[in-house]
Amino acid sequence: YTAMNKIYNKHTILVASICSLLILGSCSEDFLKPDPLSFYEPTSTFSTEEGLKASLATCDISLRNYWTNVSGSANSVVIGTELMFSDMGVYGKTDFSGGNTMNFNIADNLTPTSGMAGPSSNDGNYIMHYWTETYYGIKYANTILSYVDKVPDLDEATKNAYKGRAYFHRAFRYLTLVFQFGDVPLLTKLLEVPKQNYKSTPKAEILKMITLDMEEAVELVPEKKDLTYAGAVNKGAGRFVLAKCYLATGQWGK
Repeated sequence: YTAMNKIYNKHTILVASICSLLILGSCSEDFLKPDPLSFYEPTSTFSTEEGLKASLATCDISLRNYWTNVSGSANSVVIGTELMFSDMGVYGKTDFSGGNTMNFNIADNLTPTSGMAGPSSNDGNYIMHYWTETYYGIKYANTILSYVDKVPDLDEATKNAYKGRAYFHRAFRYLTLVFQFGDVPLLTKLLEVPKQNYKSTPKAEILKMITLDMEEAVELVPEKKDLTYAGAVNKGAGRFVLAKCYLATGQWGK
């Protein structure tokens, strides 16, 4: 019993000593001050050209993913969903009895929510993929347009090239979006507060806006021969999208 008492007392003294050190050491709150290696906050990130380059690169990646990317193994591919609504292809598997029977029987089974949950099986369609990838691209394009004039030490020609490429990416997304879904929400700037009261803008108004944007974009971006980086948006790519905008708005002479 005496030995146990001694052990108990030693443990009590040790615990008390540790507590005393913790209490004395906690007098300073310096350790509470954050010391981050970097900040990912919009006004900091997009106050530099590197931030603009990151957004532009994301636009380019999203453009590729728009047609080719799949999040899981599937029998169908992204572009296949677009072809299902054309005269160029038809989904040939007619013995599939799951929730995506609309793939081969659009007339009877296509509903306002078909495919909007994403591909749920190997025979899924990618209607929702088009919606989400489109608005990703629009978001990053709007990021560039919102911050490019706030980046110091950028000459006007460089700023204009960023603006032209952002217009290109935003116009391309809306051009495809309105022909897939019709009237959709039109977002031309970054959201600063949560928004739930989205309203659709008429297709014709969206086409009119992006046509004007593309007319400006063609003037702002460089020719292909003057590119610093191969594959960047240039006047040739801009004219291609602008021509589609003219066709969509019935401006045959242009």
